[in-house]
Amino acid sequence: MRIDINPKYKHLQSFLEKLPDNFNVLGSSLYKGRNEIKTIEIDGIILNVKSFKIPHLVNKIAYTYIRKSKAEKSFKYGLKLQELGINTPEPVAFIICYKNGFINHSYYISLQLEYDYTIRELITGKIPFNTALLEDFTQFTFNNHQKGVLHQDYSPGNILIKQLDERTLFSIVDINRLKFKQLRLVDKLKNFSQLWADEKFLKVIARKYAQLSNLDSVYVEKQIINFDQNHKAKKLRKKKIKSLFKKK
Repeated sequence: MRIDINPKYKHLQSFLEKLPDNFNVLGSSLYKGRNEIKTIEIDGIILNVKSFKIPHLVNKIAYTYIRKSKAEKSFKYGLKLQELGINTPEPVAFIICYKNGFINHSYYISLQLEYDYTIRELITGKIPFNTALLEDFTQFTFNNHQKGVLHQDYSPGNILIKQLDERTLFSIVDINRLKFKQLRLVDKLKNFSQLWADEKFLKVIARKYAQLSNLDSVYVEKQIINFDQNHKAKKLRKKKIKSLFKKK
């Protein structure tokens, strides 16, 4: 087993070392699908524990010898985001368990972050259309882009929102697919296509992003909507192809 713990949480080492053996009987499950996410309370601290799916053979080899695992990337990227002043649940640890010399179970542990809703609730109409909130979200995304951070899974469920008295606090989760680099304009504008939002939302985002970037708003709107349409068409094509194979 390999474990790396944030020095602030070294006092949890004994608990964390036993976590893989006890995961199935501890805490409350928040989500169970390809991966499983649980909240577990220990010493008055509520942890968010993500158990990653055991990789298939090719990825077992890759994650053991070539690439960092999703758990390790989540932990290290979380610490990097904190250094950059970007909100994400505080990283506590990552754990990798091995079987026959290859990665098997792996876990990313962070503090449980309380939030009011995600961008999904806004985009799907579960909360009223809010121009100011969309503009604040655009500012948050712009700031991240300026810091060289590209979230490659910028889906609406991965953007958390907490309404404070005088401001809105945005946080990002599911962070194992981040890129840290100098971003091109195409990278920045294409990022919004993953929101799967209607044009009325994208137009507000485009107008604000253009203002922040000192770019022509008509051009930015055209690019963002074009990237969005291409992304949706690509996803729908894949879905259609998969359904044809299932019928056979």
